[in-house]
This record gives sequence, C-alpha cells and structure tokens, in this order.
Amino acid sequence: MYDNQPGPSQVQHPLEILTEIERQEAVGQELLVRDSGAPWAELLAEYVDALNELATPGTASTGFIAAYGLDEGHAGGCG
Repeated sequence: MYDNQPGPSQVQHPLEILTEIERQEAVGQELLVRDSGAPWAELLAEYVDALNELATPGTASTGFIAAYGLDEGHAGGCG
C-alpha cells in the first residue's frame, strides 16, 4: 500500500547549482576562445613581456637585474 509513494524530493544545494552553472560557462568560453582563431601564443608572449617591463623598470639603464627569492629558503616566522 505504501510502496508506490514517491520518496522525499532531494533539493540540490545552492552551491552545487552555482558550480554547475560556472562549469557550463567555462566550457562555453573555452569553445569560443578556441574557435576565435586569435594568435594566443603571440598575445601571451606580448603580455608577459609587458608585465616584465612593469616589474623591473629601469634595469636597462642601470644594468642591474632584480632577483626575488624566498629569503634563502625560509618561509617566514623564524625567529
């Protein structure tokens, strides 16, 4: 008698819904980028060059090259 009754409906968590929407949009954007035919390798190289120029201004005039490290391997908090 009670075997044919449907079980309680499961409600999808709102974050799961947003994650699915984000995934669908990412796939759509990837297809658009791939189909656009833009020279992405060249654009990326130009972008990286521009970022390098912004990060190390004046190195051409002084001859010094900026070197950034991680404090000789220390992660901080020592001491």
